[in-house]
Amino acid sequence: MRRFGPSMGRRPGVDILRGAFGAGVAILLMTMVVVSMPHSQQTGFYLVSSFASTAVLLFVLPNSPLAQPWATMVGMLISALVPIAVLKMIPPPYADGLAVGAAIAAMMAARALHPPGAAIALLVVLEDAAGRHLGVGFALFPIATITLLLIVIAMLYNRLFGISYPTRPLGRRHRQGIRASGPARSLSQRDLSDLLVEFNQSANMAPADLARLISAAEHRAAEALLAGTCVRDLMTRNPVTVGPEAPLTEIVRKMTALDVHTLPVVDSAGHYLGVVDQHDALEELFKEFDILRRPFRFRTAPPEAEARAIFHTDVETVDGDTPVGALLERLARREARVVPVTEAGRIVGILTRTDIMGLLLDHSPAAHGEDEGGDAPTDPQGSAGADQPQPAERDAPPARPQ
Repeated sequence: MRRFGPSMGRRPGVDILRGAFGAGVAILLMTMVVVSMPHSQQTGFYLVSSFASTAVLLFVLPNSPLAQPWATMVGMLISALVPIAVLKMIPPPYADGLAVGAAIAAMMAARALHPPGAAIALLVVLEDAAGRHLGVGFALFPIATITLLLIVIAMLYNRLFGISYPTRPLGRRHRQGIRASGPARSLSQRDLSDLLVEFNQSANMAPADLARLISAAEHRAAEALLAGTCVRDLMTRNPVTVGPEAPLTEIVRKMTALDVHTLPVVDSAGHYLGVVDQHDALEELFKEFDILRRPFRFRTAPPEAEARAIFHTDVETVDGDTPVGALLERLARREARVVPVTEAGRIVGILTRTDIMGLLLDHSPAAHGEDEGGDAPTDPQGSAGADQPQPAERDAPPARPQ
């Protein structure tokens, strides 16, 4: 029974008033034009009920393909001409259904489907049955004339509210193909159109709107994923650390062996003190080498630097319950390589850019397609999948051996 309930989303009150007011004003203006014309009935200039349905599409659903100028004008013209041709071969009441069906088929063939047009086709047959024969002139006056006026009013009215009518086509970036989440795949306008036809939505949405919807949905999905994932679920646990008294050569040796760019510095009790960076360590090491390479030295070389002399204490820590999305701006900065994760002052993990990239790759369509299809090549090592970072890309130390 729930399927019989509303399936449309709830529209904001301002949208409801905007669409209803615009449609009402447009019909009122057309009425005033018809009334102001002397002998309007004799000249064939009058209103029909289908114009009200057209106004609904033009002012309430201006983004719909059914409401675009081509569909509106051509659809109404076809629907007025097709029943005239049908009546020449088949009389009422047998022509009723045939005229409506033929009008719909002709509108769809011309890519000009406009639902109010079907009512025009039925009206022509009913008028003929009542003894009022409508000819080709009916398609021009009033159908084409008033439809054109409604389109012009809709263009001006929607622009007042910042609504693009007719709908703007795909932009330059979308004409070249919007990037999808899969590997080396882009969606062109033809791809988008085929997708709408496949899901029987070509009459409800334009390719440009689908492109914008896909982009917005991907952005929202990424935001929801990052906001709903905690740091503790993504961090590298038990990272390798060094003490404040660790000599420079030991620090460089560990970074080289582990292929990392940063190492957390902790005291003997495991409390976090700071982070030593590869750049600072190498810079200090080069200074010592430069001293040793001087040809004339009148004093002994200075003692080897320790971690306490070069580590950074200004790297803020976070707790494990922090959402990953809250750290994106911080990790986007060039100098921010890692985010230390602490509990009660003790370091429990490290979050890096590579961890976030791995999260996004795990939720990409390519990853799901490989998991479901079962055709992805398996890695002989078992733990080193395709989404694991390469050694040169790693920013955090590996987990400390237990």
